[in-house]
Amino acid sequence: MQYLFRFVATWFVAALVLAPAFALAQATTTGRGEGGWWYRQSSEFKQKVAALGDVADPVITMPILFGVDITKLLHNYGEVRASGRTHEGEDIMALKGTPIVSPTAAVVTRVDYGAGEGNAVYTANPGGEIFIYYHLDRVAEGLAAGQVLERGALIGYVGNTGDASGGASHLHFEVRKTEGNTPTDPSVRLTREFTPEEKMLYLSKILTQTTDPDAMAQFLASNFRGPFTVALGRGVPLPPLIAALINPAPVDASVPAAIPPSGSLTRNLYRGTRGEDVRLLQKLLNRNGFAVAASGPGSIGNETTYFGPATLAAVIRFQSARGISPTIGYVGPLTRASLAQLSI
Repeated sequence: MQYLFRFVATWFVAALVLAPAFALAQATTTGRGEGGWWYRQSSEFKQKVAALGDVADPVITMPILFGVDITKLLHNYGEVRASGRTHEGEDIMALKGTPIVSPTAAVVTRVDYGAGEGNAVYTANPGGEIFIYYHLDRVAEGLAAGQVLERGALIGYVGNTGDASGGASHLHFEVRKTEGNTPTDPSVRLTREFTPEEKMLYLSKILTQTTDPDAMAQFLASNFRGPFTVALGRGVPLPPLIAALINPAPVDASVPAAIPPSGSLTRNLYRGTRGEDVRLLQKLLNRNGFAVAASGPGSIGNETTYFGPATLAAVIRFQSARGISPTIGYVGPLTRASLAQLSI
């Protein structure tokens, strides 16, 4: 009886130890050689993947569309972390909300959320490779498993979800071989960027797909003016929403800003704009728990007509509280609709 007890206890402990590892393997499995994943897919799905081709591009184009210098990557693949695990991807630091696109034609194999990876997308790529995107702020609108993606199709937006919460926003990017689900170092292949022509083409499509194109355009024009200037210098047309922000129409200073109807905002507002509607915005924020300032200009009773850093910070707090994305302080249609529910 004593031996039977030891035998059962040993297997019980083994089960406790191995179960999490097995669950992790199942959670990260995307390869046809691991866990029978490939064999469970439909014939139609397999045909989509087969159409990608058998040859992987030795060079991977940077999937983050703007703001990443490919010569300054962290090269942290293979690092041993404090937990003892080995880092199996490349962390690419970038501004939260920046679009991420597919470097190749691909097939979406999984869209998921996990406590560690956060918002995640897995794709099958040419040459029997799997690309994995972790910690997304949000996944591309409408993205689902089984979709065939063109090169440059939207994957999602840079974020810090999952176990990256509270840390710097970045993309954890993995490249795995389908056979054996074997990770490889992405950084040695991330040596190319999309051309200005490609960036403007893909961005034009993204602006028709994203939830709030006005907010996205304002975010990109404010933070990544350089790539747009380069594109203009090469004669590449900008998406209209971007062009209007990079080369705005001249404003007639002799015409005063319109005074909005009480309690309503009739135009999009952002840092640097002026007008009575900015004063109204500050009043709405101040009287509903999102103080622009504790005292002086912008405080209750001292609202101004200028949308400056303090107003921006208050708008971001409001957007965060209301779950409005992207949370960048741009007062577009979604934010205006939410503000319209407030009272002064």
